Amino acid sequence: MTKPFISIMGNIGSGKTTLDKWIAKYLKFELFEENVAENLFLADFYKDMPRWAFHSQTFYLTEKIKQLGEIKELLKKKPVVQDTPIYQDVFVFAEAQYEAGHMTQAEFDLYKKIYTMFSSQLPEPNLIIYLKTSVEVVEERIAKRSRSFETKIPRWYLVLLNWLLDRWVKNNKKIPVLTIDTDGVNFVKNKLGSGSCEEQIKTKLNK
Repeated sequence: MTKPFISIMGNIGSGKTTLDKWIAKYLKFELFEENVAENLFLADFYKDMPRWAFHSQTFYLTEKIKQLGEIKELLKKKPVVQDTPIYQDVFVFAEAQYEAGHMTQAEFDLYKKIYTMFSSQLPEPNLIIYLKTSVEVVEERIAKRSRSFETKIPRWYLVLLNWLLDRWVKNNKKIPVLTIDTDGVNFVKNKLGSGSCEEQIKTKLNK
């Protein structure tokens, strides 16, 4: 029997990393973070999305497939929390690039083919936590953390990501999802609602 597996879904600046680290520390889950630093295409992507979208998204996809292989083995011994499920990579971030015209049909088809080749072998989360965040709050948080490449993200892109996130959650019939509205929540200051988030997570996992 494998241990619990949680993955955190949400827009840029929604609080995924903060929640990941909180779950790892207080619920004693092994943390797998998004490999942003090693994506050599990311800065170029934000400068020229049509040129670098396929490269950037394929990097994240292959890294996530590799990560899920490691998670599959680790789940035999330890519970795991993951920053961003592969479903967000495929059906939100990559889909957004295709919808925006930054990926050609051929590029998107090849991307999905790579995903399909591995999808049946990958472990599925027992729970996805969706950090639902308005575009206005996302923009505020992006401005506060002052990452140079993020300040160039257009508003329409954030709107599209939110729409695709909501669509995936609505259409998902397989994996339990806990939706948390983060607009009025500061995970750092109020410690995730003084225990209410922890109770919700444990309740969902035990169903």
